[in-house]
Amino acid sequence: MNNYKLSMILASIGIILVSIFMLTCTYAYFSVKVFGEGKNINLNTFEGNTDIVYTDTSNVTMLNAYTGDSITKTFTIKNKGDYDVHYDIKLENVVNNFANPNDLVYILIEDNNFGAYRDESIMPTTDELIASNIELKKGQTHSYKMTITFLKTDTDQSDNMNKTFSSNIDITASKNINIGQDIYEKGTLGKIIEESAISSINNVDLNDINTNGVYYTNNSINGATIYFYRGNKDLNNNLVLADSCYRIIRTTMDNGIRVIYSGKYENNVCVNDTLESSVFNSKSNSNAYVGFMYGTVSSSEYKLEHNNTSSSDIKTYLENYFKENLSDYKDYISNDTIYCNNRKTKEFTNNRVFYGTLGFGNNNTGYFEMNNNKINYECYNINDRLTINNEYGSKVLTYPIALITKNEVMNAGFDVFNNNSFLNFDDSYWTMSPAYYNGSDAYNFVVNKNVINESKVTNSFSVRPVITLNKNVKIESGDGSLEFPYIISLGGTK
Repeated sequence: MNNYKLSMILASIGIILVSIFMLTCTYAYFSVKVFGEGKNINLNTFEGNTDIVYTDTSNVTMLNAYTGDSITKTFTIKNKGDYDVHYDIKLENVVNNFANPNDLVYILIEDNNFGAYRDESIMPTTDELIASNIELKKGQTHSYKMTITFLKTDTDQSDNMNKTFSSNIDITASKNINIGQDIYEKGTLGKIIEESAISSINNVDLNDINTNGVYYTNNSINGATIYFYRGNKDLNNNLVLADSCYRIIRTTMDNGIRVIYSGKYENNVCVNDTLESSVFNSKSNSNAYVGFMYGTVSSSEYKLEHNNTSSSDIKTYLENYFKENLSDYKDYISNDTIYCNNRKTKEFTNNRVFYGTLGFGNNNTGYFEMNNNKINYECYNINDRLTINNEYGSKVLTYPIALITKNEVMNAGFDVFNNNSFLNFDDSYWTMSPAYYNGSDAYNFVVNKNVINESKVTNSFSVRPVITLNKNVKIESGDGSLEFPYIISLGGTK
């Protein structure tokens, strides 16, 4: 046998051994590709005045990569016209067959902090908007970098071996905003909030007690721009409706204004007060009871357990409150908004107890908000998006009222401002965010004076209703302070 044949045999054996290793490896290994040719696109939807330029093409693909590997995609959007425009960024023709989609994440950054910003977000498995209603002023260029990463975790990731992600990045004009049009009209509460915004949250040290004001982010459903209040009790985010006071929390993906009950309106001043206490659910012995609504108790699968067929005790309480106190003001309250009962599951260990992802019956189960400390208004499961009419939700609510979520509390800087947080009302009140099911009892999050922690759903705490005002409500008077809260113009635009 000559040396050449021997070399070929040894090489073949080497390839076989490497292949066997690949198939038995605990962690998926990958090589990464972004392919295509350079391309400029001029979109008719922007009346021929907007150029989108990709560094290669609009396609991005990952094939056979190691955990920890990432790829980067860059593109620019330039407004050559005479008017401001708004655009959306969408992932189209998505192919994502990762067995655990949580392992594949992306970050979207605009170089000059003018455009959209997405902190670490889970890569979608179907076509999805990742940023929407982004304003591009005339003569301005937005330069983006999108980084996609296959996370390396402490768990077995072999189920993600030989998986594929592929998508096209599509830039189009926002369908609900015409060229030269603003999201909020002048004189509306939304316009006041928008014009009060300091900066994108990606410019902020989240541990800084000076982060007192209005910020914005695109870490939300469909990448909508969310303006939110963050800071202490001196914030000018007090509002009066139906002889009650509310604190403004944030805007929503449909551009509504989300507020939480804060007390009575007495002698033309907002006074801290609370409603009666309630359990979240009168039973706790199943995963179902973490739900604002729930399905078949102690069922054999996640979907049946968390189907939205039955109402929790606290949902019934809130519906009665709406009928008694807010029915006369329903024209000012949005029926087209999403309230998130985030029942997405996630593995973690808490107090030496392991929580898995099954989510039904008496299985120990961890829920997403337990270790979610990012500025994030996402709600990943459509079934958890509780709505009346919104096309992106489950359409299961009868009345447009719910509770605050754990991430809304944290995004407002509650853990930084503590006793002085504008969401500290000196009582303990429920959120609608699940924490875990420990094999015998369901636990949800409670704002407990200056901390937020988990509590069994059969315990009784204060109820602070949350509603969402229409985007075009106008202000009659006030500056948002406790002494001079915003008074909604009930005779104006609804």
